[in-house]
Amino acid sequence: MSMLKIRTSNCVIAISMLVAVQGLAQAPELRRASLEEEVVRTISHINGDVYHAQTNRSGTAFLVTPEGIILADPLSRDFAQWLKEEFATRFGVPVRYVVYSHHHWDHGSGGAVFADTAEFVGHANMLSYLEMPPPTTTLADVVGQYEPVAALDSNGNGVVEFSETPEDMQRFPGSRQNIFEGFDANRDGELSGAEIVRGAISFVHPPTIRYTDEIEVRLGGKRVRLTWMGNMNHSNDTSLITFPDDDVMLIVDYVSRRLPNREMDYELGGFPEWMEAIARTEEMAMDYGYVLTAHGPVGTWEDVRAWREYLEDLRDAVAAGIAAGQTLEEMQRTVTMDEYSHWERFDWVDENVLGMYHFLTD
Repeated sequence: MSMLKIRTSNCVIAISMLVAVQGLAQAPELRRASLEEEVVRTISHINGDVYHAQTNRSGTAFLVTPEGIILADPLSRDFAQWLKEEFATRFGVPVRYVVYSHHHWDHGSGGAVFADTAEFVGHANMLSYLEMPPPTTTLADVVGQYEPVAALDSNGNGVVEFSETPEDMQRFPGSRQNIFEGFDANRDGELSGAEIVRGAISFVHPPTIRYTDEIEVRLGGKRVRLTWMGNMNHSNDTSLITFPDDDVMLIVDYVSRRLPNREMDYELGGFPEWMEAIARTEEMAMDYGYVLTAHGPVGTWEDVRAWREYLEDLRDAVAAGIAAGQTLEEMQRTVTMDEYSHWERFDWVDENVLGMYHFLTD
């Protein structure tokens, strides 16, 4: 038998709006995908009845019970279809719940594959992100990580056509599907400013069960808990997902096992709130033996501490450069973070510096 337990509060949740940032010294780069990279998909056991499903650099987790499966982020339509087939073969039970960490395209896409058997659980703020911005939104209104997508309008007609996109444009995790399709909500073959600002989330199935502070999903005598991590730069609908009966924690994006994602969503603000969420997660993670992030292998609470320390070191280095009167370009040359050179995505350091500079100066 399945059961839901929800705790709410009376606090009013404010959804941060995108604001234009003036005087960018360096815009983020267009995300690209290697056309030669092989799509690799794996399932491995973590602990108890919890498993890790991974494709290349992205991963999720799921819980298997006699009554069905509780799946965290489905990642993409193609990956979800592969999972559905694997679940039938390996476990012989359907997905009963899909629980979302947040709405982003590279984690939340593909849930519709399980709509015949599953309920979808996510934070209440998720619905606002799924709404389309006003039709008056132009390509010039696109700020931050999707600026390079808007800049693909080479013929200047105010929309981005598929023919204007590079062949190696970013793909969905575990898929050859181009991210263009995720932006193209009305399937007309071109991207408006509103579609790009909204993001590549056309394949994100809306949550049918929503919560505010915390929710506990029960199935087959086991629990999965979603805890809202507050307003922060990456996303205001972020849920920390824990499997308390199996000693497993899943953290998605706001903590990782690599450098922070490029420019760190500086256009959304919320750096102090982000750091508060990281510190809170670090404390909670001490109670779990297995700490999994969406990008990287299974680790421990010490990986959360290392992530916090990187951001503190980056903040201090950029703050020192600002105090010394350095320009952003000078800091991108001199703030090298060499002590973290063994981390994956170390080539993102200059974009991390860009993001931190704006966190500290905007």
